[in-house]
Amino acid sequence: MATGLDKLSAVGHPHPRVDARDKATGRTRFLPDISVDRMVHAYPVYSAVAYGKVAGIDDSEARKVEGFLCLVTAADIPGTNQVGVIIEDQPLFASEVVRYIGDVVALAVAETDEAAREAASLVKVTINPFDPIFSIEASRAATKQLLHETNVACKHQVDKGDVDAGFGGADVIVEADFDTPYQEHFYLEPQGCIAIPDSHGGMEIVGSLQCPFYVQKAVSKALHLPFSQVRVEQSPLGGAFGGKEDVPSEVCAQAAVAARVVGRPVKMVYRRRDDVQITSKRHPIEMHYKVGVTKDGKLVAADVELHGNAGAYATLSSVVSYRSTMQAMGPYVVPNVRVRSTHWYTNLPPTGAFRGFGSPQAAFGHERMMDLLAEELGIDPVELRLRNVLKPGEETSTGHRLEASVGVEETILKSRDASGWTAKRSGSGGDGRYLRGVGIATIHYGNCLGAAGWAMDGAGAKIQVHRDGSVSVAFGLVEMGQGALTVVAQMAAEALGVDPARITVAPTETTSVPDSGPSVASRNVVMTGNAILDATDKLRPALLEAAAEMFECDPGDIVIRDDRVHCGKKKDSIGFQELADYLYTSNRPMDMLGWWHVPKLTYDPEHGYGEAYFTYSYATHIAQVRVDRLTGLVHVDKIWAAHDVGRAINPAGIEGQVEGGAAQGIGWALTEHFQVNDGRVTTTNLSTYLLPSCLDVAEVETIVVEDPDPLGPWGAKGIGEPAIIPTGAAIANAVSHALGVPVNTLPITPEMVLNVLEQGGR
Repeated sequence: MATGLDKLSAVGHPHPRVDARDKATGRTRFLPDISVDRMVHAYPVYSAVAYGKVAGIDDSEARKVEGFLCLVTAADIPGTNQVGVIIEDQPLFASEVVRYIGDVVALAVAETDEAAREAASLVKVTINPFDPIFSIEASRAATKQLLHETNVACKHQVDKGDVDAGFGGADVIVEADFDTPYQEHFYLEPQGCIAIPDSHGGMEIVGSLQCPFYVQKAVSKALHLPFSQVRVEQSPLGGAFGGKEDVPSEVCAQAAVAARVVGRPVKMVYRRRDDVQITSKRHPIEMHYKVGVTKDGKLVAADVELHGNAGAYATLSSVVSYRSTMQAMGPYVVPNVRVRSTHWYTNLPPTGAFRGFGSPQAAFGHERMMDLLAEELGIDPVELRLRNVLKPGEETSTGHRLEASVGVEETILKSRDASGWTAKRSGSGGDGRYLRGVGIATIHYGNCLGAAGWAMDGAGAKIQVHRDGSVSVAFGLVEMGQGALTVVAQMAAEALGVDPARITVAPTETTSVPDSGPSVASRNVVMTGNAILDATDKLRPALLEAAAEMFECDPGDIVIRDDRVHCGKKKDSIGFQELADYLYTSNRPMDMLGWWHVPKLTYDPEHGYGEAYFTYSYATHIAQVRVDRLTGLVHVDKIWAAHDVGRAINPAGIEGQVEGGAAQGIGWALTEHFQVNDGRVTTTNLSTYLLPSCLDVAEVETIVVEDPDPLGPWGAKGIGEPAIIPTGAAIANAVSHALGVPVNTLPITPEMVLNVLEQGGR
């Protein structure tokens, strides 16, 4: 509850993670740790062929496994055999055509996990193969055996100004091609769920998932049940990064069908190698940029083409394509912009949500271009960005005029000053065995789902005050490692004027609050914070009236702050617990549901013009690297990361997000070389898919910029996605600086570096 005071007691101060102790001591029970009575187990049977027609399924050998119960296929689905998240292009069980190695054909169900896995391995699926399509180029050229009605998964565009005229007024035009790779989520806890049939024909799902309402919809569709008979609860989550947005709908709905068939709870947990083969990845995107600039460094025109590999099914490609299209030219003033984005179906694992949703790829494109332009013009890269960066009153590349909370310039200046950019830039170069370089990347990130997802961009929070003064909060988004439980407790405490120790945040489940959309797009602080403020605004009259009765004064004289209830005129106070007890005994309401929705956006989807998002977070990362001439290895020594977060709800949590995002960005840029051979993933474990270790992760200096947003709770904006977005581009720019040769492809492997050095790099 707003107290009327400028001073904030809970928000804006570092708070320890409320879930840290249980996770550190092993008390937290993740999905693999959970069992229920009469539970059986299931495991997927998936295609070993990249593309073909299903001719038959033989489970005769599986039936010999002790404890085997049944094989569940598409024929057992009582509802609809469809699990496409946005586009209905993906069957829950592939019954006619398989489109990638990993397409699930059936589930083997058995009494034990070991028996289910063994039985699944013994099921023989006969497939008549077609010629597979693995590349964007092959998908574009195909004229027969298209993967779906067309090989185009989605298209988006931006049109602003007159691009041809803009190029006519340019003094310098630079063109370049860029490639960004797959990235595997490699969350610590693999995909898993338990489907529990109830006695009334409904279904309960407990799962390792980040979007409970997506799962509710998928299970409802598969079982032909109303939403009210499908309850979904998120178990404590051992990592997600977007990988548990779309995929759990498939995993949970399949397990639910199996539970309906056997009439018992069914648990399914993937093995790592199967998780990596079956589940979605970050989109690889091929980019062509053509950008015009005046001789004094002002951007005048940009023409951008983006081509993404969607894999076998669209999943969330349209969301990724939309975001990368809207943000393709970064946080800069460009009067004339044309962007065309197309994502193509191939016979590879689907690509879906991954932290940043296409923004890291777009940032790699526009930030490499800014460095190429700076080199062509002979202007310092920081200076070129400062000459073009957005300021209040100016328009984004989609024509969105920004009036407030545009802290991007400050992120550039503060990271520049903190890093000692000028000295490092001029002093870099050869140093015996090592080449040294420093690079910068600046980004903007549209908060929440944007115009394309506006209909889903609302969220709820329920606050209940108990008689003993404790407070329960239920919210529609989820804790998935980012510290949401802590931030929600802080925001609820600030809104009520009480000590955060009074707050208990409940696990997210679908019967507590209305459908609050997906837990993605850095939505939690903005959506949940505003919903909490709405709930407390609704609860405030009852609290103030009850307190006024107790003090025999006017409600307007009551202030709740620092965990006490004050009557201004009488200069007296009581504890919040006393007020809560009186609220109960006087039969006043003690709980309220709050709701907040992103305001309507003026956006023209036909041309990709207008307010693509309601507000933006901004960031600048500066990376300092050493390139080993002998081995080709790139060492990132330090990253200075300045982020405009509007207002920092929990500064300690922001540092954690930035450090984690930078580590993940280092992996994408340098070590995580995802490999597929004829449709089969060959980097399925940590000996072949090299996540950055503690020896690879740089020192990260987090610089918090606060430019409050009028629509954010206490001015706050999102941080989860922006934390990773600039890192890869900053590293690539630093390596390009060190080598004296442009690096336009990720990951930057030792082999790539040695090849550049052999061909004339420094």
